[in-house]
Parts: sequence; C-alpha cells; structure tokens
Amino acid sequence: MVHPTTAGDAHMAVVKLDKIVKGFGPTLANANIDLLAMPGDVIGLVGGNGAGKSTLMKILCGVLSPTLGEISFGGETVKFSDYGALEAQNRGIRMVHQELSLCTNLSVAENFFIEASGETRPAPGWRSSHRMRARAALDAVFPGSGIDVDAKVGHLTIGERQMVEIARAATTPNVKLVVLDEPTSSLDQERSQQLRSYIRDTSKTGTAFIFISHKLQEVIDIASMVLVLRNGKMAWQGDAVEASIEKLVQLMGGDVGSIKHHDKVAATEAKDAIVRLTGDVTSFIGREIEIGRGEIVGLAGLEGSGQKELLHAIFQRNGKSSDVVRNEPVSFIAGDRQKEGVFPMWSVLANMSIGRIAQRSGLTAVSDKAERQAALEPAGHLQLDEARFDSNILELSGGNQQKALVARALVADTPIILLDDPTRGVDIATKQDFYRLCDDIAQAGRTLIWQTTEDAELLATDRVLVFADGKIVEELTGSEITEEAIVAASFAHQSGEKDVAEDKGSTFAKFARYLVDAAPFIGLAAVLITMISVNPIVASTFGLDLLLLPAVSLVLIAMAQMFVVGGSEIDLGVGAFAGLVSVLSATLLYDQPWLGGLAIVAAIAGYSCLGGLIQARKIPAIVVTLGASFIWIGIGYSLQPTPGGASPQWLSAMVNWSLFGLPTSIILIMIVTAITILIDRMPLGVVLRGFGNNAAAMTRSGWSSVRYGVIRYFIAALYAATAGCSLTAINTASDINSGNSFTLLSVAAVVMGGCALIGGIISPIGVAAGAVTLSLIGALLGMLNVSSDYNAATQGLVLIALLVLRSAVADRRNEP
Repeated sequence: MVHPTTAGDAHMAVVKLDKIVKGFGPTLANANIDLLAMPGDVIGLVGGNGAGKSTLMKILCGVLSPTLGEISFGGETVKFSDYGALEAQNRGIRMVHQELSLCTNLSVAENFFIEASGETRPAPGWRSSHRMRARAALDAVFPGSGIDVDAKVGHLTIGERQMVEIARAATTPNVKLVVLDEPTSSLDQERSQQLRSYIRDTSKTGTAFIFISHKLQEVIDIASMVLVLRNGKMAWQGDAVEASIEKLVQLMGGDVGSIKHHDKVAATEAKDAIVRLTGDVTSFIGREIEIGRGEIVGLAGLEGSGQKELLHAIFQRNGKSSDVVRNEPVSFIAGDRQKEGVFPMWSVLANMSIGRIAQRSGLTAVSDKAERQAALEPAGHLQLDEARFDSNILELSGGNQQKALVARALVADTPIILLDDPTRGVDIATKQDFYRLCDDIAQAGRTLIWQTTEDAELLATDRVLVFADGKIVEELTGSEITEEAIVAASFAHQSGEKDVAEDKGSTFAKFARYLVDAAPFIGLAAVLITMISVNPIVASTFGLDLLLLPAVSLVLIAMAQMFVVGGSEIDLGVGAFAGLVSVLSATLLYDQPWLGGLAIVAAIAGYSCLGGLIQARKIPAIVVTLGASFIWIGIGYSLQPTPGGASPQWLSAMVNWSLFGLPTSIILIMIVTAITILIDRMPLGVVLRGFGNNAAAMTRSGWSSVRYGVIRYFIAALYAATAGCSLTAINTASDINSGNSFTLLSVAAVVMGGCALIGGIISPIGVAAGAVTLSLIGALLGMLNVSSDYNAATQGLVLIALLVLRSAVADRRNEP
C-alpha cells in the first residue's frame, strides 16, 4: 500500500524526500517530488528517459544537491548543505547506478573495499576480509556466478560487472535502502530472477529497495508500490497490484497499442550480399552465410558464445582466416556506453556527428550548422530534444545517451549498421519507436546486424543466427523465430569444446601478460648484457655502483611521476621541483640546517597543494604543474644563480655506505621500490588508483577527490624531494637545472615500466627497471664510443621498441 506521509510514518521512515525541485538552467528535472521509503518497502520507480528518475536518486544519494526541498531520516531533517555521498552512505543508503560505478583497474575484492569509504588504515588482513566479503556477497545474491574475486573488473563481461556492483551495494553492512537503477539491463533471465528473489527475501528483514527499470513486467513482479515520473513530475503512485504494463506505458506517455511487435520486413533473398561469413564461424552448419541489403539479422545465444566477437570482426573486417567479408562501410552502435560509446568531453551534437565526419577527408571543413541539420531528422525519430544538442553528453540520462549513439549511426548513413544491445537502458516507448525505425531503415535498403540480451527483441528481425561455442549453430527465419526456439538452440549445441578453447586462451593470455610485464626487464637485461660484454668490469660491485648510483635520482623522480600518472595526470614540474630541493639542500640546508629543513618542508607542502587545486578547480594537471615548474626554477635561480653550494656531510654519507659488500645503489633502488610497492598495496594505494580509473565512481562512493588529490601530490613530493637531496649528495653540489631532463625521462620510464597514462594502472617494479635502463643508455653509448648527442635518440628508440613489443603481444592476446 502507498504510505500516507504522516508524522508517525516520518519517524519510522528510512528516508523521506519533500518537495524536491532540481533545475538545470531553464529545465526542471524534478518538480515538487515527494518520496517516502519505509523499512521493507520495494518501490518501483518508472518513467521515460529524461523523466527525472536518475536525478531524483542522485539527490537521494548525495551526489547532487536540489534547488529546493528537504530530506529527513527517521523524522530528523538534514540540511542539503551538510548532505553528500559520504553522509548518505553513513545513513545506510547505497545506489547501483545505471552507468556502473566500478573501477575496472581494480580487482572485484578491491572494488568491494572502495564501497567502504573513508577507511584507509592498513589493518592486518584487510585485503583477505574484503575477498571473503566479496565471495559471500556474490554467492548470496547470484548463487553460482563463478566470478573470481581476484579478477580485474576490466576483464569481466558487462553482465558480470553488473552482478558485482549489485552484490556490493546490496550486502553492505548496515545498509537500509538500496537504489537499483536499471539493475537487470545486462543480466540474463536466470540472474534477473536471482536478484528479484534476493530482494524479496531481504526486504522481509527490513531493508528497503527502490527498483528502477524500463522492464515494466519486472517492476510489477517485484515492487510493493509503484511511482511514475513524467517530465520531472509525479504522474502516479499506487500499489503494484493496481498497475499493469498498459497503464504504466500510458502514464509514461507511451502508446498502449505499440507494446506488441509490429510486422517484420519480409526477409530478402540476400542476392546482393554485402556481408559474407565463412570458415570456422560457420563450420557447424557447413555452409557460408550471406547477409543482403535491407535485412535485419539478429545474433542470439548464451552470453559469451561469440556474438559480440562477430560484430567486432565485421566492424574491423579482420575475421580469422578471412572468415568475414564486408563490402560496404559500417557504423557501430555500442551497448556499453562508457567503454565503447560516448565521448565524455563532447557535446551531444558532436557525439552524433563524429561518424558522419569520419567518413570524409581529414581536410574537409566541418560546419556546425550542416551537422546540426543532418542530425535533426534522426534525433526526431528517437525523440531526442534538439535543445540538448549543445549539452555535454554526460548531462543526459543513460537512455538519452543511448539515443545519441543510435542517432550517430543514422547520421553517418552507412549501408551496414551493427547493433550491440542498442536498447539497453531505454524506456519501452522509445524501444517501440526504435523497432519501427529499424524497419524503416531496412526498407530503405540498409542492413542491420543486431546482438541483444533480450530474446524478445529478436522477434523484430528477419533472420536469427544462434551462436554456441563461438560458432553459428542454427539459422532461424520467418515463423521459426520464437523465444522458445532461440533458447532451445542456444542450449542444445553447448559442448565441452568451449571450455578447452577457454583453457587454451587462458594459458596464452597468462603467457602474454607475463611477456608484457617482462618488457621493461627485457630492455634492462639487453642493456646490461651489452655493457658487460664490452667491459666485464661492469659486472663487479664497483662497476655496478659507479653506473647505477646516478640512476637512484631518476628512479625516485620516476616513482613520483608514477603516482601522478596513476591519477591519470602528468606532472611537467617534477624535475624542476627536484632541482629546487637540490639547491635548498646545498645552500640553506648546508649553512643553516633548521632553516633548510623548514624550506624543504614548505616546498613539499606547496607541491602537495597543487593536487588540491587541480581537483577543486578542475584545472588540467599539465597546466598547473607546467606553471609550477617556472616557480620552482625561479626560486632556485634566486637562491643560487650559478651551480655551486656543497652537500652536508651527513647527506653525502647516505650514499656512501656498504652492506655485505653489495652495491649501495642497488640496495637504495630496492628500498625505494619496496616502499613504493608497499604504498601501492595498502588501502591508500587502492584508493589512489581508483581515482585514476573512475573518479566519478570514487566520489559517488564517498571519497573526497580534493583530499586524495593532496595526498597523491604529497607522496609524489616526498619522492621528488628525496631525489633532489640525492642529486646533491651524489654530485656534492647543486644546479637548479640538474633536474630538468628528468621530467620527460620520468614519463618515459613510467611508460616503459608498463603504466598506462590514463586508467590508474601502475607498476612500481617496471618503473624502476625502466628508469635504470634509461639511465644506463648514456654510459652504454660512451662504452661504444658513440657521441652523447645520440643519447636522447637512443632512449627514444628503446622506449618505442618496448612499446611495439607490448602492443604486438596485447593485440595478439585480444584477438577474437
């Protein structure tokens, strides 16, 4: 039953929203919305794309602040000025966003840790506890999922990622309300049923749920009450037993008569084939398959059976042994918007126009007016408001983002359109418009090849190719196309061959990863072997120390750069900062140790603040750090216009010691690397890498981007300051320009070491190896009597060679 909003209810409520208003410019996304969630409620929230559902939920979860309105918990009103994502989580609210909030560079278990925002103390066994929690959560919500909690999320399918995020949110300790925004959009029928069973069981214990979905039958099946939003306003609320699909569609502004699929276009004879499939993919049915103009061809089968791989092979025209032949240009509509779809920094119009622009010569002028005119008709078909063309694509709801991707393919006007689950997250009215549009496109002679996770959508196609074990095992046409026939064919031809193939693929993938990870060490070994072959003394303790001691400074600066790159940023001032600290340590620290120490601490504090400035003001790091580099150099010149100064005796002693006869330089590099690995493996390191991969997800989980921006640059400052002191100790003097060359070398070392410039992927051991390799190249050239003028060029060639090796192996590993 719908709860009356009485004072008694308010004191028992999990949460109560009153008169919520949220405006984006002249547009009201929410207009005077009330919502009351009591313990054990399962509230179905429905509405068309852009109706205001996601906006309302983001307000509830502290991600957005409303223009007007109040929020209260158990009768206690909380000011929105004091309410954010962390406070919402402290109140027991969790949300599974439509655009998944996982960090793909982290493991499943680490993503569970991320949900426990604010706790970064490295307690013993912290990682094991989150592994156990992740396993228990997945087993509780999705029994038999088989997801490895140590696997990187980026290696999971989109359906598996959705299961991870749902399980993570739903099983959080002390959770009181779970918001599920399109939770089954990438789940198959079995996993969807498991989720709904879990919701039913858990709601009986007092946990409340808000279930948002365009799959209206699921909403009616699971909800105890239903709320309908339309144009930002509450259109209806009532018991789920009073709702029906027809009624909800009407309330959402849809056409009841369009719920059923309309007649399909008659299948063509494929006489004018523009796609031909042969070889291994068709070996089971023993004949090639031709796809002709004007056809709508569906791809079906259990998830991971080869449908997506075929789409990518057609798009890239690179099927194994020429299995795929395509004779015409193609457009691709991605279902995974974040990974393969939208350009997040661009406007809606730019996202729609890029396919059309890409078909033209690179020197062709682009007219905004012409692109807008070309986009009007496709956008109109999809009911995508022209007024939003200039908005950033991420300002749209998930469903409207998907409309923009579909419009992109239509604007490009290619003869072939590939569709990878194109209606994921799209409301039922838009789906019906989309089905009709597909028929119109096919009637005009364009070919659609359509992979979908909803078997019912395949009823709108002319032919269905059913996949199993990476092969087409059944071809259904005309009246043969039924949900029962598709499901039966999907299961009937499953065998153990896929498992064997997966085992082989897994073995090769592991070998490929090892080879990629070993690339920095291959480079280092090649340089050292060459040097030793030229001069065997290099292999002695003295020879190694003489060669590697100068590398210590570069290793330290490279580690500083690595932590910045781990945040998907680049620091163009790290070398200059090290040079400044070198000057401070050879002047003030030598003459007045207390003043020099205070100056270095102040420099580290100033450097740390850069991280907060970058995050708080959203200024590109490359701009801030480049500007800061001039400040560091200017201060250094004012303190020491020309090279000079002297190293304090105690500082020099730190690089002039011996332990068990081992080279001091190697011991120092090992200590630095070990400390770096320790930081990276700590909870703090996981948080820093999380921000580098998905800052929005981290913020939604309650982590402060400003705070951890300061911490990131503080850690980098400590490494760079230590590098500056080492420069003074090794050289026994200082020069403000001594660190300048290290900035670009540190970037090169980071890349050589296997780090990614974006995505939060770092490798401390690889970076150390890369830095040492770059440092040794100059000495190697000297041994070979090659001019030092070729030093930079040789370093560049080594970097490129390692990148080519890594790219070649990665491409081979990722082949479909």
